[in-house]
Amino acid sequence: MKWKECKSLISSDLSRLAYINKWGGVKNLLFNASFRITFWFRIGSYLITKHHFIAKLCLIFVQLIHKHNQYLTGIQIGFGTKIGKALMFPHYSCIVINGAAIIGDNCTIYHGVTIGSVRGPKGGVPRIGNNVVIASGAKVIGNVTVGNNVMIGSGSIVITDIPDNSVVVGIPGKVISKEGLEHTKYYSKNYDS
Repeated sequence: MKWKECKSLISSDLSRLAYINKWGGVKNLLFNASFRITFWFRIGSYLITKHHFIAKLCLIFVQLIHKHNQYLTGIQIGFGTKIGKALMFPHYSCIVINGAAIIGDNCTIYHGVTIGSVRGPKGGVPRIGNNVVIASGAKVIGNVTVGNNVMIGSGSIVITDIPDNSVVVGIPGKVISKEGLEHTKYYSKNYDS
């Protein structure tokens, strides 16, 4: 990852929050747990790609800060996880994201969400598209692909592929609508920087 890309990702995360709470970058970094965890995640993900001494030294301090924020927020997300721009955690606590998962742009992940792997012959990790909202308590498990503009309802367990523009609820998750997030301006706004 290049520094320009890292700055762009941080800027997109901040732009999404600024759209909601109208705060600046420093205030969000100090008082908004969602931005704080994504900020240190982005910096750490940048630093792990660098191999010179100063970057490795900085990475130690960033890891300490990130671990502390993981403890405070209950969001477990490892450096290097492939996550697109404008990530947001509106409510935090008990969020676990597998380091091999792939998450697209403009995704919203609520509290109690697990994005995890399954081992074995049909094992793997989820691939989540753009403009996806994963509501509280939902689980996305195994080698599944979640399309773009998808809403996963609270408490749902997704173990099969989900097509674009779907609303999913239940255990196991079933598609109940093909309208997706088109009608919801709050979620479908594009936060390109």
